[in-house]
Amino acid sequence: MLGYVLLLVGFVFFCNGMTLLGKTGGKEVGMLNGAVAILILVAAFTGAGLGPDGAATTALVSVFALIYVMAFAVFTLGHDGKGLGWYCLFATIVFLWYGQFFLSVGAMELGLFNIAWAVLTLVAFLVLAQGKALGTLLAYLFIAESFVTLLIPGMNMLTKGVLF
Repeated sequence: MLGYVLLLVGFVFFCNGMTLLGKTGGKEVGMLNGAVAILILVAAFTGAGLGPDGAATTALVSVFALIYVMAFAVFTLGHDGKGLGWYCLFATIVFLWYGQFFLSVGAMELGLFNIAWAVLTLVAFLVLAQGKALGTLLAYLFIAESFVTLLIPGMNMLTKGVLF
């Protein structure tokens, strides 16, 4: 199930990055954010195969899902994104905590992925809540992380049963 979640989140990261680069429309990507939020919440609450600690991973997936619900509102309803920015600051702390947790239980890849997501959400906070001109950096972080931390490990889990 974790491979499925990683794959869907990868779609969102990639498309959000493309939207920040002006390559797609916000409303269509907003719909993708909303749909993926629902799908990964269903996966999270089934709890099946979501990593070394099912409850901890369910909560982690829920952090992503809430980001996507808020992104849905920003892209489709026209909200300014400041609330999403502040949520991203909180998510940065959560991802750093999870990074430490996964590293401590020997899940090295998941630990490093969480640290990468913490960097991304910190930049999102700076862009959305603080108005810093880092949108292009944020876009490229989304795109790079969509492949390195999501698509590649997600597809590996779906086809080989392992992260790498």
